Amino acid sequence: MANVVTRDVLAEKLAQRAEITMSAARDEVRWFFDTISGALEKGDEVRIHGFGSFKTAQRAARMGRNPRTGEAVSVPARRVVRFAASTTLSSALKNARGAKRGSR
Repeated sequence: MANVVTRDVLAEKLAQRAEITMSAARDEVRWFFDTISGALEKGDEVRIHGFGSFKTAQRAARMGRNPRTGEAVSVPARRVVRFAASTTLSSALKNARGAKRGSR
């Protein structure tokens, strides 16, 4: 099973690499994600070269089903976040998967 990378893990890696305190690293990681969230809330697109882009999209209202009762329920329209990986990231993941398969 894959490891989970959390904000604290990112902060720990930043603290080690930048030789700063964990507290300062947590603040920087929080600022980074708050900046992305704020841009998306305003409707802006966030592009990170070599990683991917985040943008919001509108999902239409639809009819759904309650999985327990089977009863039809109305699901309202809402805004959702979409992520598209860059070609650099996609290629890196594709090559990493290929290397794992070849090593069996």
